[in-house]
Amino acid sequence: MSDHALTTVVSGFYSELNEKLNFKTRVNSQDLPERINKLIEKLSEETMKRYYGSGIVVPENIKGARILDIGCGSGSLVFILANLVGPKGYVVGIDVCPSQISIAQQESDKQAAAWGYDKPNFEFHVANAERLLDLGFEPFDVIVSNGVFCLIPDKEKAFKATGDLLKPGGQFYINDVYTDREQPEELKSNEKLWSLGTTGSMVWSDLKDIAVKNGFTVPYLTQAAPVDIKNEEYKKLLNNAKYTCAAWRLFKLPPGAKRGPATVTYLGTIEDYEETFPWDVDLMFMKGQPVNVDAELATILAFTTFKKNFDIKDYNGTVTTKRNQDPFKRMADLANEGRAPEPIYSVE
Repeated sequence: MSDHALTTVVSGFYSELNEKLNFKTRVNSQDLPERINKLIEKLSEETMKRYYGSGIVVPENIKGARILDIGCGSGSLVFILANLVGPKGYVVGIDVCPSQISIAQQESDKQAAAWGYDKPNFEFHVANAERLLDLGFEPFDVIVSNGVFCLIPDKEKAFKATGDLLKPGGQFYINDVYTDREQPEELKSNEKLWSLGTTGSMVWSDLKDIAVKNGFTVPYLTQAAPVDIKNEEYKKLLNNAKYTCAAWRLFKLPPGAKRGPATVTYLGTIEDYEETFPWDVDLMFMKGQPVNVDAELATILAFTTFKKNFDIKDYNGTVTTKRNQDPFKRMADLANEGRAPEPIYSVE
């Protein structure tokens, strides 16, 4: 089966960027623990000068895990995760752009040596996210993606394949570009705007529907930062739409997993988060401090790897936990607090 015309456009666009090196996105270092930022500093120059992500996301509890990175680019997140999973874990990166995969493979031995490994505990493949199942992979413990679904023409197909490849109890941690309004269909033929993640981005509120339809929980927003549309002509074409790079936790619960509301107490056992653990933009767990959560979050904590990090007891009261938060409201709230995040990238 041949690729969609827009997929071919994206591959060519980023292949050209790899040569010209005239575009780069900002690493969301303010959202990451110090240990992760130090790992980023150890990534090769060849990898990082071709970093085009919307925001690095690092799942917790991944020692020994098998992880898939959808749209791995030149390998930055794969290399970080390869360090964190340890020698008994394994990371697979796929990307539709052959030149990006070539760079990642070129840097593999060097990066494995930097982590103290005799051989890489990761691999890279040129592949289309819409056809993940064609690769014959066994299901993964965790799947991540960083700035890719906005470039995929058939998002429904890609989400279904992602769900099929995630083990029950697994987490899908996605950072991607979202918009605040529907984009005119005719704009999707603008190759530059599509390739820069604008006209192919989902309206943020649609993520919940496509996620739940394909077997995931309702998303939890963990971070958000703007995309800056600087080009005035593009602003008019896009009807002054706003864009954000937003990260979300989604889970695939085991069949039959269900429980009621709970009082949960964080045990302080997640590395980098020994005293406080930010679940999302609204909920911060404090070590030893009980928190009442609704049935949906209690079920996630009880039936995923997080069950070892919390003491969970039944709660008979009524409680509603926030989820599916508006990333544009989040950015506005941060701005009002004097903490407005810098744009992840600009469209000029």
